[in-house]
Amino acid sequence: MRKYCLVLLIAAFGVAHAAPRTVPPEVLATIVDDVPYPLPRGLSADEVRGFVLPDALATPFAPPAGAVRAQAEYEDNSGILVRWGSFNALLTQMTVAITTGDPDARVYVVVTGTTQQASATSTLAGAGADMTRVAFITQNCTGSTCSTWMRDYGPRFIDDAGRRAAVDHVYNRPGRTADDAFPGVWRTYSGEPKYDIPLVHGGGNFHLFRNRDAFMTRLIVNENPSLSEQQIKDYYLAYQGLDVTLVDPFPTSYDSTQHIDMWMLPLADGKVLVSRHASTDGVPYTVTESTATLLAGRGYDVVRTPAWRAGGAHYTYANAVLLNKVALVCQFNGYATQNAEALATFTAALPERSVVGVDCSDIIGLAGAIHCIVMHVPDLLFRSGND
Repeated sequence: MRKYCLVLLIAAFGVAHAAPRTVPPEVLATIVDDVPYPLPRGLSADEVRGFVLPDALATPFAPPAGAVRAQAEYEDNSGILVRWGSFNALLTQMTVAITTGDPDARVYVVVTGTTQQASATSTLAGAGADMTRVAFITQNCTGSTCSTWMRDYGPRFIDDAGRRAAVDHVYNRPGRTADDAFPGVWRTYSGEPKYDIPLVHGGGNFHLFRNRDAFMTRLIVNENPSLSEQQIKDYYLAYQGLDVTLVDPFPTSYDSTQHIDMWMLPLADGKVLVSRHASTDGVPYTVTESTATLLAGRGYDVVRTPAWRAGGAHYTYANAVLLNKVALVCQFNGYATQNAEALATFTAALPERSVVGVDCSDIIGLAGAIHCIVMHVPDLLFRSGND
């Protein structure tokens, strides 16, 4: 009788999946970083002093010849890309949760060589990760020449006439040449095509839905002063098949990156999360409220989580990672009430996913969190959805 009931449940709701494992605090406390002083997501002090906007491609390559489709993060993914070295305890929490909570997901870990790969393997396996779901990619660089912010420089994937390909922008951190070169490393690793889009950009300033709606702040305009807003939108249509909406950014005094992934997150078709700022926050309050109103007017269900600035950091729960069966959500020391509200909001909004809190207390002071350190890798066989 029990077996019969189990068959009925599987038929009705799909195959049951194991709950993601979490890493005990005493294990996390033993994990050390290879790079004790990581580069911030924004410009470092040295980079600020010598900053000049990088040049976009003088002679851009042609976009894909046929129809293209960029995939929303909440759709099916092969896995995520991360770079090992900084915030290894955080990366370990994420890798354990993903590889044990999602039977279809893989974590692609970028390492500097065999020594770092061996160290990462020992750390991840010791913490309980399923190492059959971990793949390593080697790029020869150091902590002073490459950074953890994979979202900002990693390849942006598209369906290019039925095959996976990458779109590569000019990374808006001109001194970080190894980071900017990583999409070429992926091309060599995967054997997949790469198209160079002639835009200076940081990849976290970008979100999209399955219906082709995409959103960015006008940071993209400021960093490409020779182009009009329409020309930028035309590039995204040609290279990724998207209809881009531009919104105002936060001031750099509040969020140095001015990236949209610090306050907005598409959750599903027709559902989006937007940070909820206090009216005393000024421009961040105005931007988030106006964008929430815009999205609601387009028919989106808008859910909210708290956000605030304290101790020089922009605290946000919108900077989360959705990957197939799992949702990873930041938690911050000293903010138990806000943490609980965020977990409850994600759980209610995403009943089909296992919601896992991960400690982001150490990384948030560098102007980024968990969405900033991963790049989604879509399934090779894309699902066309609402094209």
